[in-house]
Parts: sequence; C-alpha cells; structure tokens
Amino acid sequence: MERRSVLIIESIPQYQDPSEGAMLSEVLEMASTDYFEMHTVSNKSDLLEMLEDRAFMRRFKIVHMSGHGDEEKPNFLLPRGSINASEFPVNCFRNKTVCMSACTLGKGRFVAPFMERTDARYVIGPRRSPYFIDATLFFLTFYYWTNRRRLGIQASFNRAVKSGVRGDWWLWVP
Repeated sequence: MERRSVLIIESIPQYQDPSEGAMLSEVLEMASTDYFEMHTVSNKSDLLEMLEDRAFMRRFKIVHMSGHGDEEKPNFLLPRGSINASEFPVNCFRNKTVCMSACTLGKGRFVAPFMERTDARYVIGPRRSPYFIDATLFFLTFYYWTNRRRLGIQASFNRAVKSGVRGDWWLWVP
C-alpha cells in the first residue's frame, strides 16, 4: 500500500502549549514510516493561502486540523480570527480525509456545509468538547491504524473509538 502523508495544521494559541498538533507530530514522526508535516497558522489568510496551494495540498491524503471550535457560530477558531465552513476554498480537500480536533465541530451544523464546500471524502471530529489528552490519544490511535497498520479510514476510526478513549467522536461519510 502506498504511503499516507498527513498534514497537521496547528492553530492553537502559543500560550496554550503544549499543543495537540505538536504532540501528534512528534510522536508520529518517531513511530511511523509515513510522512507527517506540521504547519502552524494564526489567521484566516495564512490558512486560506495554504489550502489554495494545490501543488502543496496534493502531497497529503489526510489533513489534521488542530484547534478550537465555536459551537454557537459554528466556526473553526484561529489565534487571530475564525473561519466558517463557507469560507474554505472550494474543493480544497477533494478525496481527502479531514480530521478536526476542534471542540464540537464534528456536528452536522459545521460538517455538512464543510463537506459540500470542500469535497472532503471523510471528516472526523468531536461532537462535544474533548479533553486535550483524549483528543491526542484518539488521533494517535487512529493514525496508528491508518498509517502503521494500513487499515482503511472507517476501520481505523472504529478501532480508535473502541480503544476506550473518552469523547463523542463522529465519522462523516458523504
């Protein structure tokens, strides 16, 4: 099976170190033969610039967005601003799996328009607010099964859910 490269987009404010994205990146680089790359963004323009770079995005099969979610709007929060589902570039996640460790963004109010706009193949996210350690362990387990053991996305998600990590995780399939 071919390598599965993962882009980790970290958008947790620096004062909240250690961040989930940084922790995932460190552990996954040590434990995997696959390619993981982490980029930090602090505002919407930086995030959009990255996502609009088709040549750059083509390198990744999975995009992990580490940040906070705003349940009321619902928005993906950045250290300086936020972005809602309708503001993501059209088709920027075509045929990709998007993992969101942002509180409550695994709910339909965000995911349905997000998938329609971005053409993501799968979206994984929490429907409630998970603890930092629970989000980290859930995604470490998920990436272990997808990248190290070469299971498919749905089977890897099921293994991560059954691992006993707390949280209300949801897998969206179009």
